[in-house]
Amino acid sequence: MKTQMTQTNWVKWLKLSAWAGLATVSNFVSVGAHAQAVYPDKPVKIIVGFAPGGTNDIVARTIAIKLQDKLKQPFVVENKPGASSAVGTDFVAKAKADGYTLLVSSSGGLTVNPVLMPGLAYNPGKDFDPIALLGTFPLVVTVNASQPFNDLAGLVALSKKTKGELDHGVASTSFQLVAELLAGATGVKMNHVNYRGSGPTVAALLGGEIQVALLDSAAVMTQVKAGRLKALAVTTAARSSAFPEIPTVGDSGYKGYDAPIWTAFMAPRGTPEPVLAKLRVAMAEILKDKDMIEKLKALGMDPGNTDGSALMRRIDSDIKRWSEIAKRANIKAD
Repeated sequence: MKTQMTQTNWVKWLKLSAWAGLATVSNFVSVGAHAQAVYPDKPVKIIVGFAPGGTNDIVARTIAIKLQDKLKQPFVVENKPGASSAVGTDFVAKAKADGYTLLVSSSGGLTVNPVLMPGLAYNPGKDFDPIALLGTFPLVVTVNASQPFNDLAGLVALSKKTKGELDHGVASTSFQLVAELLAGATGVKMNHVNYRGSGPTVAALLGGEIQVALLDSAAVMTQVKAGRLKALAVTTAARSSAFPEIPTVGDSGYKGYDAPIWTAFMAPRGTPEPVLAKLRVAMAEILKDKDMIEKLKALGMDPGNTDGSALMRRIDSDIKRWSEIAKRANIKAD
């Protein structure tokens, strides 16, 4: 009788366990579906690690308006500048992973800071979930209009003629690494002169303080179109759709050169998959929107995509690439 009772109880326990398991799965699915159905039900913050007015800030404010229209809640951009965007990036890495604190980051914040900032508090590969690659853009190899040449070959010839280093204006460490990649490809020797951003670097180029600068297209194209600066080449493999008349470094005889700058939309790691899915669907539509494409084009950017796996592979690949360039150029971590 005792054995029979034990077997009966065992069967009952198995049944209860099965029901509990089903209830747990059902609850998980229900919570996930609920999160997707109601998100967002309050304002969402988009953090930018730079001061207002730069490319990342402009892109963030543009998508904030688009997301607000689609998801019917305010998306508010909050600037947290400092330490080459590390302050704002770290803030999002440590934020609650609920979809209400998101990040618009430059490629430098996710791939150069890990190379040049020892003890960085965040890890791009472990602390973030990708939402979208918002766009890519080239740097423009730029010189003063007084220079007697109009192409990259002329810059190489100038370097050989002077038998020394050309003064190169550095607006950010990311740009310096792209310039070092160019120097390695062309043999141009550069003496890097640091400035506090693209604006002061453009002013230095206009004033003749430096001979060359690799700069974001948004910073230089007004001066190029006005005839005060010359654009020799762009650093992407393909010509920019915004400036198709400017040849690539590859067009100039250095095949295989490709060094784009990009901007990404990220969430803290652990954000619920239904929330990420909702944001990705919205962003896929936004990145195909004609108005969005035109706004990106005005910044010299080509629109991105919502392939999260490809974005994470790009981050990993760029970190390895910039580590090698920094080591080769003896650029020390700060």
